[in-house]
Amino acid sequence: MVQKTGIGVSPGAVIAEAAVLRHSGLGVEHVTVEDIDSELAVFSSALNSAFSSLDATLVSSEDEKAMLMTLRAMLSDPEYTGLIKDNIKERNYNAAWAVEAATEKYASMLDKMGDGYFSERASDIRDAGYILIEAIAGESISAFHLTKPSILVADYLLPSEFLRLDRKFLRGLCLDGGGKTSHIAILSRSADIPAVFALGDFSIYAENGMTIAMDGKYGTAILDPQKKVLSEYRKRCDAAARAEADLQKGAGLPAETADGFRIRLMCNIEGVEGIDGAISSGAEGIGLFRTEFLALQKAYLDDGDKMFHVYQEAVERMSEYGPITFRTYDIGGDKVLEGMGINEDNPILGWRAVRFCMENKELFRSQLVSILRASAISPSVRIMFPMISGSEELREVLAFLEEVKAECREKGIPFDENMKIGTMIEVPSAAITADILADYVDFMSIGTNDLIQYTIAVDRGNEKISYLYRPLHPAVLRLIKHVVDSAKAKGIQVSMCGEMAGETEYLPILVGMGFDELSMSAHSILEARRRIRLLDKGSCTRFVNHVLSLPDAVSVEAALKEFTEQYGKA
Repeated sequence: MVQKTGIGVSPGAVIAEAAVLRHSGLGVEHVTVEDIDSELAVFSSALNSAFSSLDATLVSSEDEKAMLMTLRAMLSDPEYTGLIKDNIKERNYNAAWAVEAATEKYASMLDKMGDGYFSERASDIRDAGYILIEAIAGESISAFHLTKPSILVADYLLPSEFLRLDRKFLRGLCLDGGGKTSHIAILSRSADIPAVFALGDFSIYAENGMTIAMDGKYGTAILDPQKKVLSEYRKRCDAAARAEADLQKGAGLPAETADGFRIRLMCNIEGVEGIDGAISSGAEGIGLFRTEFLALQKAYLDDGDKMFHVYQEAVERMSEYGPITFRTYDIGGDKVLEGMGINEDNPILGWRAVRFCMENKELFRSQLVSILRASAISPSVRIMFPMISGSEELREVLAFLEEVKAECREKGIPFDENMKIGTMIEVPSAAITADILADYVDFMSIGTNDLIQYTIAVDRGNEKISYLYRPLHPAVLRLIKHVVDSAKAKGIQVSMCGEMAGETEYLPILVGMGFDELSMSAHSILEARRRIRLLDKGSCTRFVNHVLSLPDAVSVEAALKEFTEQYGKA
């Protein structure tokens, strides 16, 4: 028996057979060449093949699609590809060697910056290099296939390798290295796959077929466990299965507090593949359909009819359950697409979302027409604009929407004339002027991920300052409360669709503030419903009035912990 304790990055207790993956390097042949043009053509062909491979990769969550976008961005980086071409033209390296050398030079430079964010970018570059060299070789160097339910044990795992795994057989993940903020950790949590990282030399002892017992909550992994240990882990697995079954039983119950306050629980999805999970969790609609992830596949971006048919399917499948809210393209920031001309030093504060769309009006027009056409199928369709900074920008976007509506009328394209229109509140200037924005829309939805980041001026991807990313910072809470109060005063609906909505520990505050809707992942809906039914709206409202007077996030967190211990804990 070999027992190791590492870092638990994705919870869940699992017992299964080991499937072992050990990397042996790229195996690149170093050869100098005389035919430069031929080798540049090899690289160009490999680059095109790499993009095609990414486009063909099947993904099922926002995080997985975001990872694909990151890899595309790495392969589109002119500094990186320029370095590869220089290695061929100036050093006469063969294409594979040129990629390997450029990849390691670029990645090492980022590693030396000594920052968590740049270390992740170094990992992305190395992953992009693997993909390119695979394309040059014409085969998958790191091909690995799961053929039965297994716990994958590896020295490390690249995001692209994770995305290519047949996850119907993947029961858990044990890696020698890695940490909670790595891309693989994010992907594991997104896919609900238990994972333990930083296990040292664990993979050295593992052999295919060996029994493994692991717990992603406590960070433990045991090879060939003794009977007593195996029995303990089976009890953990059974307890987790019972807890999940109990949550699922409540899927048909209303999210209503003990004193009768009703909240509509909605689901965030990236495509029609997320609708089954939304329905099974008892979602009362789609609060956020992230349309930009379809744009990852250029075929959809260039074909309005193809895009419409996706929206059509989503609307038809959700029509009996509740509204479906299409957020227009949030392209830019960390969602950069090849060929869009987005290459900025500070993309999070740059040319993104409606800013990008209003300068690419034909692209925007095509999407708006697709959404309008879908609205003719059911009155449940809603449209929402991201990254609005104030009333002037909102009016410009709404004017363009009216222009597109007029064109549809002229062409005889049917749509719902009364379609609900909303705006995201994720920029502090929008939150502060929410009382003004409320005059122009039917609903507002708070995107807390960006609102928190912008309000506190903290890049949550930067480990050196990640401790400052505090959802319960008084400034954040006051902005959120102002938005809710503004919506209520103007008689429009107010929702939250950021990560904060899906964190059940914050529910006493969100219930107390009086949100009409909360939108989150399908699995989060089950736990959120259970917790809401344990709360009392009156008590939550009094609690919110108290915490809004507290001076700092630490005080709010302590007060919330005390409140939770007294009310609504089960």
